[in-house]
Amino acid sequence: MRNPHVERLLTVKPTLKLKQSPEIPTLPTALDSETCVKKGLCPIAVDYSPRPRNIYYEIHGDLNASQKVVLSMASLAYQFEISCISFLPHESLGMNFTCSAWAPQVQHLSYKKDYAVLVFDNRGTGNSDAGAIEAYTSSEMAKDTLNLLKWIGWEKDRSIHLFGVSMGGMIAQEMCLLNPERFKSVSFISTRCGSEFDCPSTRSIIAAIKTAFKLVTGDRALDLYLELLFPDGYFDESTEKGRLCKSRLRDRLRTCHQLPREQSRTAYLGHFYAVMMHHFSYEKLKKISADLHPAKILVIIGDKDELILAKRAVELHEHLPGSELFMVENAGHALGYQITEELNSIMDRVMAEGNAAFSKHLIVLALLELYASKISQPSWLAREDKPVRISAQGFEKGGGQS
Repeated sequence: MRNPHVERLLTVKPTLKLKQSPEIPTLPTALDSETCVKKGLCPIAVDYSPRPRNIYYEIHGDLNASQKVVLSMASLAYQFEISCISFLPHESLGMNFTCSAWAPQVQHLSYKKDYAVLVFDNRGTGNSDAGAIEAYTSSEMAKDTLNLLKWIGWEKDRSIHLFGVSMGGMIAQEMCLLNPERFKSVSFISTRCGSEFDCPSTRSIIAAIKTAFKLVTGDRALDLYLELLFPDGYFDESTEKGRLCKSRLRDRLRTCHQLPREQSRTAYLGHFYAVMMHHFSYEKLKKISADLHPAKILVIIGDKDELILAKRAVELHEHLPGSELFMVENAGHALGYQITEELNSIMDRVMAEGNAAFSKHLIVLALLELYASKISQPSWLAREDKPVRISAQGFEKGGGQS
């Protein structure tokens, strides 16, 4: 059934070859329509959920590209999960972070030659359905994403670079457990494995109380979110540059939240439960590290992140043998906006190293196969390169008269 909130069509320029499912309308997005080559709704008729749902997705760049990138975002619905309780008014809890939050990275990657970038709204955010009233899990949301990859035909082994932010990083962990052979690089950004419960910061508690009881609303409420997403003192409002920076980020956050539709209570509670209950054991981390090999694995976080403590990234790295840890100094939770150019460069490097690792791996495999084929040859064939003829008396070597 169509949702009245998403019936408005976007104007698509004639030069843009937009491909989508025939029955699916063009849904609103804040991402660049110039780079969008396909969008639509992926039906998830699932055996792991009591009610089907549609997952909204967009592909930017080149549909035939060899470099396929999957960007998995969080919903800010959970960002206060450590300091809010569910009986507080829903309207004041959480924020609806859609695929539009990846705008800086989509813009960077989609203009690169031979790249295709997949972004999507997790269940219950943006244009994606919330589905049944149920407890979401990061594992089920990982299955949503793998079903989406199957729907768009991205099923080739070792063909995908996966980036997961926050809850998206938790979902990425589960994806690597379910289907590790799909990926040639994986980056866990501002996320954790869920081993322990961390006490909230004083700032997050104060922000939660103020928004929950509507002591602040509108732009001031958005400012509280920004103050949690960025390190203390990041916005120097005593300068014109600082005020402009905050205004731009406020507009972006408002767009990510309001463009498709408000998040439902069902979705909020589902995401709340998924993050609170996410637990990926050390044994599972070790397993995915081995199964992903020789894929590039990166763990990156800001050292001033108040929503996912930096020590959780260190923990994640320590239990992912062979991974790289990148700690960003004086950075908060929203790395994609605070260090946009640096993060884009890091992503480029990770993908290049992932590609190189598998190129080297394929060469080694080819050499091993060649070696195996040589030692399996008959000894008489391995010793000499002379032609072999068969006569009534048996094998004859050489090209002379018998």
